[in-house]
Formats: sequence, structure tokens, C-alpha cells
Amino acid sequence: MSWKPEEPILNYWYRALHSPRGIEIVCSDVDGARSRLYTARKESRDEELDNISLCQSPFDPMKLWFVKKVKNETT
Repeated sequence: MSWKPEEPILNYWYRALHSPRGIEIVCSDVDGARSRLYTARKESRDEELDNISLCQSPFDPMKLWFVKKVKNETT
């Protein structure tokens, strides 16, 4: 999926939240996108979004991954 400046930023977070593992977006400025995304997440105050991390793809510098954190459940 490509970064679309006209799309509300929180949509990306909620897509990742409701996907099985996360999502990937393509953007020309990964650091700028990451900054805007983290700011939007903080302003939303939605604690569920804290279960998602952002990281740059090690395979393509123009891809940003929204990765769901794995919860360790001990029995």
C-alpha cells in the first residue's frame, strides 16, 4: 500500500491493528512518515495502538512496516 497524504493518518494504524500481523506502506520519506505516524498515535490516546511498532524494511528503504507486537502468554 502506498502512503497517501490525503488519507487520515490514523487509518494506517487501525488497518494494522485489524490485520493478522500488520501492514506495509511505501513512502519516499520513511523518517518523516514515521514521525507523523507516531505523533498521530500519541494524540489519539488509543492504548490499543501501542501494540504496534513501526520499523523500516531491511529489504527496501522505501517501505515502512507496522508490526503487531507478540504477547507472551505463559501457562
